[in-house]
Amino acid sequence: MDNLNSNISLRLMKQGEENDVVNLILNVFSEFVAPHFSNDGVLEFKKFVNNSSISERFQSGNPIIVAVFKNKIIGVIEMRDNSHIALFFVERSFQKKGIAKRLLCEAVKVVRQRNPTVQKITVNSSPNAYTAYQKFGFEGEKALKTVNGIRFIPMELKLNHSL
Repeated sequence: MDNLNSNISLRLMKQGEENDVVNLILNVFSEFVAPHFSNDGVLEFKKFVNNSSISERFQSGNPIIVAVFKNKIIGVIEMRDNSHIALFFVERSFQKKGIAKRLLCEAVKVVRQRNPTVQKITVNSSPNAYTAYQKFGFEGEKALKTVNGIRFIPMELKLNHSL
């Protein structure tokens, strides 16, 4: 694992990489998250994840951090309002290898640089990611909410917590 992680770089997404980011997100979403959503939820998610919306949010200041292995984007995290995880996906073959934790730590670092007074990070966790977020220190009642067909559990990470 250490050898793998040393070959993975983290950086801000570059203009022109939107298609690679969208493909990664939609592939992972389709496999792990979409089965828990209604058709309306899947359509709503896809409105949020497309080349133009990713590009627009990135240009408006949302940090989108990517994990890259052998010139291929294998993970992504997008932060909104310097305190909320809007998107967080890692390719299946790279899951459970510490990459998500590295992405989260990098996102927290970027958020703190932009807003040193930030106290917490929030996320609307998909039901299947709830335990993964718990492992990172996020807390939240396992109260499932549904908005526009998207099922989620609100969670937060207090930033005095060490990752």
